[in-house]
Amino acid sequence: MKNASHPDFSVSGPIHAKARHLCALLAGCCVLGASYPAFGYESRGARSCSGWNEYRLDGKSGYPQNANVYETWVIGYISGIVAGSGTDFLAGTDTEAVYLMVDSYCHANEPMNLAAAGTHVARQLMQQKGIVHRPTLP
Repeated sequence: MKNASHPDFSVSGPIHAKARHLCALLAGCCVLGASYPAFGYESRGARSCSGWNEYRLDGKSGYPQNANVYETWVIGYISGIVAGSGTDFLAGTDTEAVYLMVDSYCHANEPMNLAAAGTHVARQLMQQKGIVHRPTLP
């Protein structure tokens, strides 16, 4: 017999059962997600060093918009490394200096792509600035 002064707050019924199952599923996903951190990444749209060389070094005067596409991509890629690492190794670095570093890398490594060049530049800048705790870079 139910007592009016003590309401019944027990959870039962089909809706509450579904809610319990959903909570258990979400809790399980949180535990699994925390147990297996992601270390991989995939760069998309990474243009080639040969294309960088063509538009940036050889043909910039004839096709400045093509050079701008390459330059914007590489700065965005390196900025993504900064955001992901939590270490602003770009601070105090002139954008043209970054481009010159990519020029140097791509001239020596024409078969590579701008993701490799950007990662190389990120490592160089961290080393130049004495950043000891380096985030995991590809």
